[in-house]
Formats: sequence, C-alpha cells, structure tokens
Amino acid sequence: MKHLLTSLLSLVVLASCATKPRDLERCPPGLPSIRVSQAVDCTYPGGQFTLPAGIYQPEAQSSKGIYYVAPERLKTIGIIRDGHERGGLFIANEGWQWAWTGHPGREAADSEITILGKRGIIMPTHYKFEPYVKYTKVKTKGR
Repeated sequence: MKHLLTSLLSLVVLASCATKPRDLERCPPGLPSIRVSQAVDCTYPGGQFTLPAGIYQPEAQSSKGIYYVAPERLKTIGIIRDGHERGGLFIANEGWQWAWTGHPGREAADSEITILGKRGIIMPTHYKFEPYVKYTKVKTKGR
C-alpha cells in the first residue's frame, strides 16, 4: 500500500510538471461589459446557434482576449442540453471573435485553490463562426 501511494504521488507530480499550464484567469474589476443590440444567428462547420441580444459580462480572460458571458443561454442546434448551452462571445485582443460554451469563470476561480492550479483548467469549447457580431462597450454599475 505504501508503494502504491508513493507511486501515485510521483505520477501526479510528474504529470503536473509535464502538463502545459492553461492560460485563463479572472477578469480584473472595472472591465467594461459589451452590449449586443440584436440577436445574431451564427453558423459554424458543425452546426449553428443564436447569440442573444443584451449585455454580456466579462467572465474570464486569457493572454489572447476576454470571455464575455451571454445574458441568457445560447440557443443551439446540434448541441446537447435541449438546445440551450451556457456560453458567450470571446473577443480577441486583435478583434477576431469566437463563440464559446463552458464555464471559464468557474474554472479560473477553481484553479486558484486546486493542487494543480492553472494546469487543471478545462478550457471552454470554441466555435469559429460567421458573421461578425457587432457590439459596443458599456460601463455597468458596480464594475
């Protein structure tokens, strides 16, 4: 039993050293939200979804850009969960966009307290889509 625990601990340490850290963290306070004025039907190679109109709050960020969570679940076709998926819009520093599904804010928060830290993050699923979503930046109360 002692050898099994030692081997298991060694395996975890080696795996964490070999795993590339994920680049995801919480957004700093005061980061502006964005407003999408009308719902946008988007298509990607595997299906389609609708990004709802409304104010998207910044949830997490990476070195490449910011994850904004939609005000309601994305309406999807060809994805599980009865046609509704938690997600939003990823705006890259260079301006390109991806839709995403998942929980980047929770993953970033959990990585601060887990033994593997940022190495244990499950990144959101990304979707390259058409068309470009027009948005404006908004400063919301309390942010």
